[in-house]
Amino acid sequence: MKLGNEIEIKRSLLKKIKQQNWIPDSKTEEYSRALLNEYKKSIGEKVDEEKLVETSIRILGLGCSACEKMEQDVKSILIELNIAADFQHVRDVNQIAEYGMVRTPSLVINNEIVLNGLSLPKSQLKLLIEDKLK
Repeated sequence: MKLGNEIEIKRSLLKKIKQQNWIPDSKTEEYSRALLNEYKKSIGEKVDEEKLVETSIRILGLGCSACEKMEQDVKSILIELNIAADFQHVRDVNQIAEYGMVRTPSLVINNEIVLNGLSLPKSQLKLLIEDKLK
């Protein structure tokens, strides 16, 4: 990227990331700082390490309708609760296997399998997520 100052770099990186990721408005500045730090690391500049996103959420599932529904429900819940999270839908069988014996769909919050092979209604899923993130 041939961008001038840090403000331009943060703006450009944030715009690209927002194309496929939802970022709460309240977390925009934190994300843009984190993206700038990653950019600087990629070009060999030294940066101060800081952990900005503490919540990690993974949906484990190859892409069945139940897995896709859980993904949409969790994204919606994160928006409703204004929670910033490192969110991924893991569809690769080898990556899923790294979590051990799991059935799909599974929900992993901060590296803990909290739902294994079950689909819950959105309202119950929301309660589970709220409870695990207290």
